[in-house]
Amino acid sequence: MLKVTILDKPYYIRNEWKDNTIKHMTRAQEYINSMPKWLSNYIYSDKKEPVSDSKLLDFYIDWIELFSDIPREYLESEISVNKADEISLIEIFNITAKFLGEPSQDDIGTSDTINLNNKDYVLIKSVKTAGGINKMLGGATYKHFAESQALSTLFQSKQYRKWSYLSKITAILFRESEDEQYNEELIDMRASAFENLSVSEAYKGDFFLQEHINRLQKSMLTSLTERKVKAQEQKANPLLGIFTGKIKPIKLLKKVFLTKRNSPL
Repeated sequence: MLKVTILDKPYYIRNEWKDNTIKHMTRAQEYINSMPKWLSNYIYSDKKEPVSDSKLLDFYIDWIELFSDIPREYLESEISVNKADEISLIEIFNITAKFLGEPSQDDIGTSDTINLNNKDYVLIKSVKTAGGINKMLGGATYKHFAESQALSTLFQSKQYRKWSYLSKITAILFRESEDEQYNEELIDMRASAFENLSVSEAYKGDFFLQEHINRLQKSMLTSLTERKVKAQEQKANPLLGIFTGKIKPIKLLKKVFLTKRNSPL
């Protein structure tokens, strides 16, 4: 949280992802969704058309309002647009412009616990395989994966994005106890509470989900590569493995047969 002083009064700007909750970002997303096409193109498109300074300044003020408690009247009349020796409108906008994009990996929490209102929630436990490898989210069911992955796909699509999807994913994969069974009603209640989580915390569910998917894909790729190599070896030597362990017994039977044949009657 960044503190600024305007007319001898302190105001605060939420300048980090951890300063913003899902509810904050939901309001920001609603603003993005209602943007006129010229503004959306100016921000997100590589082909930028000229835009008047007055239109841009209106947008800057709107955006700053979403991430600070500075009164709009001050933003419009008490803060210089770009004065070098004091905080300016453009400087404040640049501080909050990051929220038009995505948080970096460093902005996302990676611990397997969440605390909200003095209550702890834990990530679905890993399961150790026979080979001694910890399988992330090994205790999850098909429903856990199916719903969280569907929500993650929607969230990653700008057209259907809702920040509440993040809190729902985290509500699916984090629970109050390890023995909790999949319960849609309980998950919905938790997802509603998780809208008060910081973005850094709310991203945890999707972070661990993507980690699991990446590991699974890597494991499948390794397995397919090993099968391909084995198939190529068998193709190069079709007899490989067919007579393994059988040649010696055949020779032994031949020896026994010859011995019996040559023995006197």
